[in-house]
Amino acid sequence: MDAIRNIRTRNSRWSRDAIVGRRGAPAVVRPTERDIEIFKLLVRFRYLPSDYIHAFVGGSEKALSHRLGLLSRKPNLYLARPHQQRERADANYRRLIYEIDEGGRRVLREQGLSFLPKSYHHNFAHELMVAQIMASIELGSRKECNVRFITWPEILAHQGTPAATRDSATPATIRVSYELRGERRSDEITADARPFGIERTTDGKRSYLFFPGIEADCGTEPIDASNTDRSSVAKKLAAYLTIARDGIHRSHFGFPNFFVPFITTSEARMRSMMHVVERLTEGRGSKTLLFKTFPSFTSPQRPTPNGHMLIEPWHRVGAEPLCLTD
Repeated sequence: MDAIRNIRTRNSRWSRDAIVGRRGAPAVVRPTERDIEIFKLLVRFRYLPSDYIHAFVGGSEKALSHRLGLLSRKPNLYLARPHQQRERADANYRRLIYEIDEGGRRVLREQGLSFLPKSYHHNFAHELMVAQIMASIELGSRKECNVRFITWPEILAHQGTPAATRDSATPATIRVSYELRGERRSDEITADARPFGIERTTDGKRSYLFFPGIEADCGTEPIDASNTDRSSVAKKLAAYLTIARDGIHRSHFGFPNFFVPFITTSEARMRSMMHVVERLTEGRGSKTLLFKTFPSFTSPQRPTPNGHMLIEPWHRVGAEPLCLTD
């Protein structure tokens, strides 16, 4: 009977139960500097698969996976594994996705660092897509020696950012009046993710590209709609075209230039978006609207954290593809 009691069962990858050691005590961890870097990553990106976390912090991927497991189990609970990822049929064969939990927030709070309040998101797939795309862009900037990623706090603190924007409760939101299907509209536009910039150095000379964020599309809203009150990709395209044409990016952000990445889940849907740009501009196209695809959460494709969203060229309508690192 004692032998039966001593048999240790394997913990489910989805369980938050403690990992029990040989002496029957739960495994307790004390956050290291590397753990705190992981907590800060999950503040910036909210959700990340383990291989994306590994791309940022390095070391042994196997050891990291074990550590992430400990950090997300009782009695530690520094991290959590969003339950939505279990909805995939192949969830047991994919890398686990993590988010910060109350324990991690407490550690950051005690150190005077930024942390996210606990919140719930209705569209996990969209939030994950945004996080992976932005993580890929930042990872790409780390791989390219001539490129530096400019953060939103750095932009806000810059003297070139208008004081009205710095003092605003919603500084990333732009109000714009534009025309769509013969109707005049006035909307507030807030991109997915926070505004950012790319600094490039070539032959000792610096150049800059600026972005209001990204527009990540999971295919849940129509490309176009006859009812202009309804949300659609066309409305966003028309609004951004007006912002670029009227220089609103300069008066709002202080940006000398303005590029808006649109990312969707299939080549066909991307081409449909580009056709809308062609129609809205009467064939002229746009140098500022950028297009690319990224696998959806339900896709069998598994995006790799290799920085390709920054390094590989972006499609444009009426202009050559744009390489952000050149």
